[in-house]
Amino acid sequence: MNPEPTIDAMRTAAQALRTGDARDRARAIQVAQDALDAAKAVALAEIDASKDYEIDGASTLNAWVRNQLRLNSGQATSLVKNVVALRDLPLMAGAAMSGQISAAHVRVFVYGLAHVGLEPMRQFEDVFVDVASHHEPAELFETVKHLKDTIHPEDLDDAWERGMDKEDIAVDALPDGWHVTGFLNTVTGAKLKKVLDSVSAPHDAEDTRTGAQRRVQGLDDLLTDILGDGLPADKGVKPHLSVFVDADTLEAAASHVKATTENPHLIPTTCRQHGRRSSPATVRSDQTC
Repeated sequence: MNPEPTIDAMRTAAQALRTGDARDRARAIQVAQDALDAAKAVALAEIDASKDYEIDGASTLNAWVRNQLRLNSGQATSLVKNVVALRDLPLMAGAAMSGQISAAHVRVFVYGLAHVGLEPMRQFEDVFVDVASHHEPAELFETVKHLKDTIHPEDLDDAWERGMDKEDIAVDALPDGWHVTGFLNTVTGAKLKKVLDSVSAPHDAEDTRTGAQRRVQGLDDLLTDILGDGLPADKGVKPHLSVFVDADTLEAAASHVKATTENPHLIPTTCRQHGRRSSPATVRSDQTC
């Protein structure tokens, strides 16, 4: 592949580092970094095809990448997979090599080749490159996924059926908290997502909580409101704790409270009832000990 777009991006970054302000430098560096990611993927593909990694004593490309580039196996695999898209989609390759789109965008094209097909991706390649050049990878993914759902609607039916088979939610107690797992259908999941997004929104510009903290606190606030109104299964009775005490014990306790609050100076400070069960006798003894 032609390395000139990558070299141009590097020249621009070098010039910005010499003369540009901080914003210009940051933008130019990011463009150069994205271009270098694409060039690195191409170089790794060439090493993999020639098996030149064996010259350095590595048995696989991933081993060579871990040893020579200090990347982990997952990063190496991701870079090599990107080469497939760079080879089969020339418009996208040019955008990647010039730094217009990032390696994360390229991974979306890899997804499209695997799940949509080469010909449809080529047919709409110019549209996808335009979306990638102006939007985050998530936006590009939604665009590619829409094409996938349009071309392969039966996949939606299969996914829906698989989802219905495993739809469930579980909340399991752990020593230090609760573990929540599950799978929801598209409608229920969308409702939950909408509610969580709403209750976890920042309160104001000074809200410094993380997204995770806001979501957990929002869910806690929501549950508190629901419990405060009483659960339907309990006929609207609010959660409470019931304590049953016989009349004699209650009368003795009331007398004791009255005595200690109205005449606290008459109660010996050394009087204690450690480790004894409450009874009318023990409560009365508190008053007279």
